[in-house]
Amino acid sequence: MNSEQRRKERQGAGALGQPPEIELNETFNPFRNDNHFDGAYEILKIILLLPVMVVRLLVFVTSLLLGYLLTKLALFRATNVLTSPFPQWRRSLMLPVRLCARVNLFACGFHWIHLKGRPAPRHEAPILVSNHVTFADPLFLFFKHLPVIVTAYENLNLPIAGAIIKAMQAIAVDRISRTSRQNASDAIKRKAMCNDWSHVMIFPEATTTNGKLLISFKAGAFTPGFPVQPILIRYSYVHMDPCWVAEGPVIYWLLFRLMTQFHNFMSVEYLPIIYPNLAETKNPQMFAERVRLTMARAMNTSVTQHTFEDATLAMEAVRLNIDSGSALLEFGEFNKISPFRVKDAKRCLSKFLTMDSSKRGSLTFEDYIKAVNLPNCSLLQQVYRYFDRTNSGCISFRQVLYLSRSYQVIVSSITTAGILILQRLVN
Repeated sequence: MNSEQRRKERQGAGALGQPPEIELNETFNPFRNDNHFDGAYEILKIILLLPVMVVRLLVFVTSLLLGYLLTKLALFRATNVLTSPFPQWRRSLMLPVRLCARVNLFACGFHWIHLKGRPAPRHEAPILVSNHVTFADPLFLFFKHLPVIVTAYENLNLPIAGAIIKAMQAIAVDRISRTSRQNASDAIKRKAMCNDWSHVMIFPEATTTNGKLLISFKAGAFTPGFPVQPILIRYSYVHMDPCWVAEGPVIYWLLFRLMTQFHNFMSVEYLPIIYPNLAETKNPQMFAERVRLTMARAMNTSVTQHTFEDATLAMEAVRLNIDSGSALLEFGEFNKISPFRVKDAKRCLSKFLTMDSSKRGSLTFEDYIKAVNLPNCSLLQQVYRYFDRTNSGCISFRQVLYLSRSYQVIVSSITTAGILILQRLVN
């Protein structure tokens, strides 16, 4: 925030005092696919590659079905699939399925994949962590490592893919349930401790992003206090962004676009093993942050405080047909003020949209006085300027939420009438 912005903030605060210092990432949306359909060139390329796409699609479907049948064979008469490690002979039966996964990547245009670094042996780094961009990430990691993955509970019930996920002896978690998250954390530690299991593979962001930065890491991979090996997955592109995110193409269109490219670029880099120090074994979030910063430096990118909850809010924004970027809060930063649930954020977003008559994702002063249903007065102007931190003439959804949630910090400097107006606006 530069000095001019701070000067405007001081001017805008008025009699209500100085707004609390909260860093907001106003410029970048990690859940948006920036793919643009480049007119004549893309149309011509799609027409030219349609016969190739048909062949690729047939190969993809055939390989997927073959992998499913081989998985069912490998699981034949297997018991306690998710709780007991497979014997080596049963794991060997999964080798053809892993090859099918590589064929699927080939059919999607990933003809060769550039590798950098050395995968660590399981006894040196029992836990692997990676950024998560698209569906191709777990396909590659399944082919390369056949790891134990941590996945959302509902993925176990997916047709075809659900059986393959079970064959990976996945740790299923319901991200909404605290009990489920604790059970998953215990399972991660138990399986990471025992060399009879494969590597434990975790996407600590807990959702996909567009790969241009790293959002907040969940602590689950770092709670056991074991060494981890970070993996960086990158996709270089000119015409086709392969990320699978909230504000982006559906999976079928994404597959179609990938199969109508001449070639899609993917690179995988294995970073050196990171060992936790004594303080980090006691504070998993500290360990998670060090690993995240190490990965960000290697990717030459930045980090933000967006979380899985922001991804959920982005999906809600897409459903409401508004720009998802205008709805993001950076929950990691927001929760420093006070805990806040996604369902409450969705409710507030719906109310905010009813106030936003112009549907621009921000409130003008006219929208504001109409929303609070009070006549224009100097007190209303002061309250509005308090929200309008940079004196821009409009306030965003995140500004309303941040400042209203922190109004206990400023309650001593706001009159009773001002508090009533704030409550009317946000409730």
